[in-house]
Amino acid sequence: MGVTFDNVEKIFVFDFGHDGTEDIELSIRSAVDSAHKKINLYHYDVVVMPKTRTKINQYMLRYIYRFNQPRLLKVEDVLSKQLDDDLLSRIRQQNVLVIEDVTTNGSTQNEILRTLRNLNKDNEITIFSLIGRKDLMAESL
Repeated sequence: MGVTFDNVEKIFVFDFGHDGTEDIELSIRSAVDSAHKKINLYHYDVVVMPKTRTKINQYMLRYIYRFNQPRLLKVEDVLSKQLDDDLLSRIRQQNVLVIEDVTTNGSTQNEILRTLRNLNKDNEITIFSLIGRKDLMAESL
């Protein structure tokens, strides 16, 4: 399928050069469609994602854009609070979706969630991770 798990390094390896690209894209599209059925992606006006965009994150964002054209922010900017007043206002007034390709220990997601919750106490903040440890997931789609 183009995705393997390296038991030595304990990491997922995505093989885009192999003939699995279509399978990976299909899996991502299926996961995003499933997320949309559960959380309605039309309701999210801001997307926060890692500064370094993997192909997986790029595909996820592409499929999310089928539903909405949210404002894109970098995790690093939100965590360092390097946001202008307009962006702070958006975060405070709108629903935020955080996308991540792989969740390993959950520390980044916890930190971004804590930071966003301090800025936005009333609106929805959802973290969408394509692959992650089941024990870290509040709810799986």
